Amino acid sequence: MRLFCIIFFLLFIINLSFGQKPDEKVIRDIFDNVLTSNTAYNNLEYMCEHAPGRLVGSNESLIALEYLQNYFEELGVDTVFLQEFTTPAWKCKNTEVSILSDNSEILLRADALGPSPATTPGGLIANIIEVQGLDELKNLDQKYVEGKIVFYNRPVDMKLVNTFRVYSSAIDQRYHGPALAAELGAAGVLVRSVGTSIDTFPHTGSTGFKEKKIPSAAISTIDANLLSEALKKESTLRVKIIIDAEELKEVTTYNLIADIRGSEFPDEFIVVGGHIDSWFNSPGAHDDGIGCVQSADVLRVFKELGIDNKRTIRAIMFMDEELYQSGGNAYADYTKSNNIKNYCALEADAGGFTPEGFMVDASDSIVNIISAYQKLLEPYGIHYIKKGGSGVDINPLKSFGVPLMGYRTDSQRYMDLHHSANDSFDKVHIRELQLGSGNMAAIIYLIDKHGL
Repeated sequence: MRLFCIIFFLLFIINLSFGQKPDEKVIRDIFDNVLTSNTAYNNLEYMCEHAPGRLVGSNESLIALEYLQNYFEELGVDTVFLQEFTTPAWKCKNTEVSILSDNSEILLRADALGPSPATTPGGLIANIIEVQGLDELKNLDQKYVEGKIVFYNRPVDMKLVNTFRVYSSAIDQRYHGPALAAELGAAGVLVRSVGTSIDTFPHTGSTGFKEKKIPSAAISTIDANLLSEALKKESTLRVKIIIDAEELKEVTTYNLIADIRGSEFPDEFIVVGGHIDSWFNSPGAHDDGIGCVQSADVLRVFKELGIDNKRTIRAIMFMDEELYQSGGNAYADYTKSNNIKNYCALEADAGGFTPEGFMVDASDSIVNIISAYQKLLEPYGIHYIKKGGSGVDINPLKSFGVPLMGYRTDSQRYMDLHHSANDSFDKVHIRELQLGSGNMAAIIYLIDKHGL
């Protein structure tokens, strides 16, 4: 009787195992793997420690490329190569901003905006005018602007819930503000950092200069408040800006590409990637080292679990998303010249926080197909899959009709870190990173298996 019970129990377990839905079992296997793996976390730690400030053209950007290239080779992917291209670049060695008042000098925390020109060695010294945005500056008589440093000090709109929208509420000052000030004859620009925290970290970023370029820098939100208060007390206040920077007409750089060949449709590529570059002032943990190591982890999961992918899974570490977006355009050019069929593309560039969902930039029919996978991924933190934007690096593929996707996380902490020295490895939680790797691998598995 005891032997019969044991046999019955074993048959029940075997039957239960075979009765599981195949997709649910594979997805569970994926998460069992990533939630017990430190590989992506360790890769990110190396990049943040040994290659911070990975702006295009920097030695640090090449260190990061070499490290991940070696990782892919040791992983045993089918192909790994550097896709070479040329692009303009910009380097910043130092930024100093200070208030000059009553024979005293008060240093402010600042970082240059890219690609700001350098100042003369003695720096730019000028009176300063504060404005709350581009419209206010446009309405000023040009004589009040000429020769002065324009200080854009409109805070972000904290009433907005999504912090990417918070960011968008003030980004015009940083991106368009210096060009407008230059047109009106300003000598330089300071911008209140575009972030959600009142702290001492300056947040840099790109600015859209036109023909005329003037020294431009971002100051921390605490220092922006300090400068504004000082101006109220002394309207003729002067500020000194020192920027040691260099603009390079052309450098040779690379996208890093790694493939696991498909068994049925090897010439169809499912792309997953992030951008390997980061700003000169930042370790670039969440922006976007984490997107790179999660994308690399997708290939590791497929290899370790022996998942028989029909299509080729291609991981791309894009270079130069931050300054000129040249890496995404270079891959699009490579796609065109080599007749590459990119079946779909997924980008992770929204921080490595708690998973929330995927945005899909595709036809309604494809959005409906992919959104049906939300129920399978809901146990792992995916609460929506819906139509929307994807990512900067893969966006050029849209012109080829490629369905695009963007991985999304809880955004509330992201803009505290974005484009600043505060975006460091210690701000990364390993479980959140692992869940991102798992969800990215799972949705790629589903798309590969069932098609679009």
